[in-house]
Amino acid sequence: MKRSGWYSSLYFCAVLVSLVLGAVVPGLANATTGIMTITSTTTLTENHTGQIRFGASNITLDCAGYEIRFAARQPAGGCGVSGTQTCGIRSLNRTGITIRGCDVVGAYSYGIWIQGTSTTSTVRDSSVTDAMVGFRVDAASNLQFFNSAAVSNNAGFEIRDSTDVMFTSTDAVYSTGDGFDINDSTDVRIQYGFVFANGVNGIEFDDSPGSSVLNTEVLNNGQHGVSLDNSSAIYISANEIHGNVENGLRLQNCDNGTVRYNLVDNNGTCNANQDAASSGNTWTGNTLQNWCGTVPNPH
Repeated sequence: MKRSGWYSSLYFCAVLVSLVLGAVVPGLANATTGIMTITSTTTLTENHTGQIRFGASNITLDCAGYEIRFAARQPAGGCGVSGTQTCGIRSLNRTGITIRGCDVVGAYSYGIWIQGTSTTSTVRDSSVTDAMVGFRVDAASNLQFFNSAAVSNNAGFEIRDSTDVMFTSTDAVYSTGDGFDINDSTDVRIQYGFVFANGVNGIEFDDSPGSSVLNTEVLNNGQHGVSLDNSSAIYISANEIHGNVENGLRLQNCDNGTVRYNLVDNNGTCNANQDAASSGNTWTGNTLQNWCGTVPNPH
């Protein structure tokens, strides 16, 4: 499951091999520009510089490995109410959408911004690199991410006021801020992920009940590995949490959750730290190098 360095190295090798063999490389194609609004299922045949916007529900954007590239200026109505923000892919109040095979590159405010989306929508096999925020989700529900990555952004994934969001085999690496930052959301699940070398927390949940982290590696982040605040009924299971600068696993004012079968070692201040305001949590089968606060022993 370890994928450190996988993205840039594999992409470089693929480009090199294609050049040697004389194949057509998506990254070398000419680019379209501006705001592209799609109203039916669309497959790109070349790179696009600017923004791609969903103009209808129940459609698919398949980038087919081509890039969405940053444009310093976008026409009026670019992103947000004032149109002053920039984003690579934008979905506002659409349902049943799919984003597939898209690599968003450059200094966007939000690389991929999904807002007000419901009725199972999917992002798969996609990445954002070098944005302010890689992936932003607001007021969405029934949204699933598969095999995607936020790489070298200021923040990896930001989830706000959403419910039933699932990340499977989705990675957050080399952000200067948090890898995953989840606020005021319910039933957000991160599973089979790789969260590595982010500047602040690897995974942070605030006021987000029903949060879960399963079978995920959380390594070498600048503050806490997995940090949960004011979040009840959490489920943290079978994760490897190593080498984070502060606490490996931190619970603050979290009640009635389950923490089981995690391996937590070689972190900084405490490998596991549960404060006195947290109650009713079940700790079982964990391997903790050390612990602080009210973590029970045995645990």
